[in-house]
Amino acid sequence: MTSNDRVAVALGKVAARTIRILGAGLGSNLPGRVARKIAPAVLSNLAGQAKKGVIAVSGTNGKSTTSGLLSSVLKTAGFTLIHNRQGANLVTGITATLVDAASWDGCINTDYCLFEIDEAALPLVAKETPLSVVVVTNLFRDQLDRFGELDTTAKLIAKGISIGNSPAILNADDPNVCQLAPGTNPLFFGLDAAQCDIESHSTGAEDCGQTQAFELSYCSKCESEIAYDCYFYGQLGHWRCSKCSYKRPEPTIVGTHVQLQATGSRFRLTDKSQNLSVEVKLPIPGLFNVYNALAAAACAAKLGVTLESIKQGLQNYSTLFGRSEKISLLGKSVLIQLIKNPAGASQTVKAVVEDKTARVLIAINDNLADGRDISWLWDAEFEPLKSLGGQVIVSGQRAEDMAVRMKYAGIEAERIIVVPKLEKALRQALHDTEADETLWVLPTYTCLLELQKIVKTMGQSLSGT
Repeated sequence: MTSNDRVAVALGKVAARTIRILGAGLGSNLPGRVARKIAPAVLSNLAGQAKKGVIAVSGTNGKSTTSGLLSSVLKTAGFTLIHNRQGANLVTGITATLVDAASWDGCINTDYCLFEIDEAALPLVAKETPLSVVVVTNLFRDQLDRFGELDTTAKLIAKGISIGNSPAILNADDPNVCQLAPGTNPLFFGLDAAQCDIESHSTGAEDCGQTQAFELSYCSKCESEIAYDCYFYGQLGHWRCSKCSYKRPEPTIVGTHVQLQATGSRFRLTDKSQNLSVEVKLPIPGLFNVYNALAAAACAAKLGVTLESIKQGLQNYSTLFGRSEKISLLGKSVLIQLIKNPAGASQTVKAVVEDKTARVLIAINDNLADGRDISWLWDAEFEPLKSLGGQVIVSGQRAEDMAVRMKYAGIEAERIIVVPKLEKALRQALHDTEADETLWVLPTYTCLLELQKIVKTMGQSLSGT
């Protein structure tokens, strides 16, 4: 550490404390910006002190949950780590996390730095610090106004992996992800459809009964359309090129016997390299979270963690800010799940309808952090919500748009309640929720930040806040 680094850390810490004392936020970005202004190499010099290296988790959906699950596993295995738990995943946020964890003289004492990293920020972080391993969860269409087309996002992640020739942990069921580390020997994770107790579809895309959330993918070798022998959601499944020999690789870390429930899931986790299996009871719902657990398990296995420690870490996981987070408000059970793109929203809706006691509040904003283009609402599959009884309350800046989407999803007009002000919407939804029911709140990102403040006025706090 240089003298400039030490000054940068000290001033960053002062900035963070001032922000928190004034109640102006969590201090998860500005302190990093301050520190980098004074010492541009401060991220590199802080992260470089990690004894065992830096772990990166990237991809479109599931970064926060995957890194949270991995954090739980690594702690269960006895490792210490620094983790951007609050989800600030740009370069300034990652720097702020390190500044907060460092001593006043700039010393870091940890085994691992574990960072969820925004897809566009991954190559920037990789330039400043070697990445010991890069986990990629999936690649879906997401906020075109921020990232552009999907191939742009793929190129950014591929660049982040290649800068340091980092070992990669990749989703075998996602044809968009499998192409990211050519010429290397990635560790793959995925589902074994033949042994899953979940709905899947066989044959090609045109015959598999896919819904609106189906994503077309193309072969990275010959650009022909991808076909499926078994399809799960989005573009995830057992895939192959319709023309050439390119196909899904065999995963080493495999999930089988998946059972999805209203508040969690069960599955068998197998490490084929050791021919070992364990039964896992995951405390968060949805098939998407089973994939997140497999990604975390694959990374932990790569780092030498035993399968039993992986199991215990997954089962002991406590949710992160707005990611299947369960709280109690005014004596009512509330589950909060961020939504931001078609694939994630569709899978969240599937989890909602598994809960026969569910009440629903959907809050949509179109600020910069949410993505200005809300056309994704029409690609997401909200139709299953019509099977639930009761009202669906819609809120946020685009509450009216969401109400129209609900109408076309088949929900009767009298069941659609428009309450643009989020606090009023939340209080009405809580009032309408019975003691034995669960209120599912599905916000976009800036609605989630607003929700965090509202919840505090009601005597409760969201995770990490």
